[in-house]
Amino acid sequence: MIAIENMSSKHKAIDLPNLPSHETMDKGIPDSQLYELESYKNVYLSNCQIEGTKGVDFQYAYFDNVKAINTYFKKLTLQDVRITKSDFANTEWEEASLNRVEFINCRLLGFKAIKSRLKNVIFKGCQGQLSQFNASKFDNAIFDNCILEDSTFIESSLINVKFVNCQMNNVILTDAKFKNTDFRGSNIEGLQIKISQLQGAILDVFQAAYILQRYANVIVKAVDEETMDNA
Repeated sequence: MIAIENMSSKHKAIDLPNLPSHETMDKGIPDSQLYELESYKNVYLSNCQIEGTKGVDFQYAYFDNVKAINTYFKKLTLQDVRITKSDFANTEWEEASLNRVEFINCRLLGFKAIKSRLKNVIFKGCQGQLSQFNASKFDNAIFDNCILEDSTFIESSLINVKFVNCQMNNVILTDAKFKNTDFRGSNIEGLQIKISQLQGAILDVFQAAYILQRYANVIVKAVDEETMDNA
């Protein structure tokens, strides 16, 4: 069933990163290099560049103005991590696991999180054009004022996910599954989706009218619009 609700509907609260003050954390990482299957805890990374690797685990970490452009991470784990003003353009995370993670004002152009799990994750003010979240599972996530034009969520699972004032032009949601997935207030012009798969989605009245006209050839008019046309 497609839910059409008013804007006061509540969303399940996100569990935020449980972080100490960054002044108490280790600055940087040894050798300024990530090592395969290594675990890094209580670290503060700032104004640096990191290269992709396999099996890296971050717990209790701040990333501030970190760059990881055109690189590849396999089975990356992020637990209780806040990422601000960082650049992951054209970076791929495959089979990543994220829990209690915030992305704030990050550059995610062409970013890929493929076959990944994202729980209690917030994307706020991020540039995510052409990003890909294919075959990934979201559980309790928010995209807040993000640009997601031409991004893809093919075969993804979106449970308790909310898109707040996002630009979602031409987003591809083919074979995605929804449960309490809230699109209200976002721009969904050109959204690519099958109308039969919208069960579990929450739309505002304008979005619902757009979807019906685009995919079901239904003409949506106000009650008195026909009378006005004939006047």
